[in-house]
Formats: sequence, C-alpha cells, structure tokens
Amino acid sequence: MALIVEIIIGVIIAIVIYELIHRTIVQRATRIVRRSAQDETDVAVKAALQRLVNEDVLTESECQIEAAETVADVWGRGVMSFEYSFPAALDTERRLPELEQAFNQALASFSADHQVKSVVKGSAFVVSDIWVYTGELHLDVAYLMNESTVEYLKDLKKLDDPAVK
Repeated sequence: MALIVEIIIGVIIAIVIYELIHRTIVQRATRIVRRSAQDETDVAVKAALQRLVNEDVLTESECQIEAAETVADVWGRGVMSFEYSFPAALDTERRLPELEQAFNQALASFSADHQVKSVVKGSAFVVSDIWVYTGELHLDVAYLMNESTVEYLKDLKKLDDPAVK
C-alpha cells in the first residue's frame, strides 16, 4: 500500500513539475513574440506620425510618444494590440474621426511600403480605438499578425454596434 501511495505522489509531483516547466516555456515564447510585434508596431507608428507631420495633419509637438503599452493582457494571449499616448492639442477631440482615418492611411502606406505580412488582406496595422483623456490622445494600434488579433477587432466592432446593445 505504501508503494502505491509513493507512486501516486511521484506521479503528481512529476505532473506539477511538467506543468510549471511547460507554462514557463509558453509564457517566455509569448513574451518574445509580443516584444517583437511591439517593436514592429512602434516603428510603424513612428513612421505614421512622421508622415502626418509632413502632411501637416499633426504638429511635431503632438507627436511625442509618451507611452506604449500592450493591450493583450486585458484581452488575452496572442492579441497584438498596443496603446500609445501623445500630448493632445485643444482641438484634438473634435478631430478624432479625421485623425483615425489619417493614421489608418499612414499605417496602410507603411505596411505596403515595407511589405509587412498580415493574416488579412490589406494593412497589417489598424487603429482599433482612438480617444482623448486627461489632455492626451490615446491610440490603440492592432498588428494583424494572427487570428487572435483579428478576432479581437471583430469583438470590438460588436461592442461598437448599436444593434448589439
């Protein structure tokens, strides 16, 4: 009887150790992919900002990135969406639809120019949300590199659809 108990305890310990090691490896791989995606998105956003400055859509002072954070922790593993914040001008809130369109066009141009791969046809980067809060323009940019991110965008559209509410 003692031998059976020892075997069961040994099997349980082996399973726990396996799960811990597996979880650590998966989390590390996810962090590496997310970091790479954020680096690529950072480059795309900075290029889009420079294009918007060149086209006089934004001023140089409005394009100082104050933060870049991942949105994935809220929405789940595999979602490659990142939030950026910039100082907002006085009329920024009124111009949100224009700014969203301009950012999307600039990001699409960057995607095409640099042949950034996407799981959907079109731009690899999309503005998923834009808003002004406490004097800052906040911009969520999704990198459509996997199905999880595409599903995330579909979920956001459902939330914005008044027919669903």
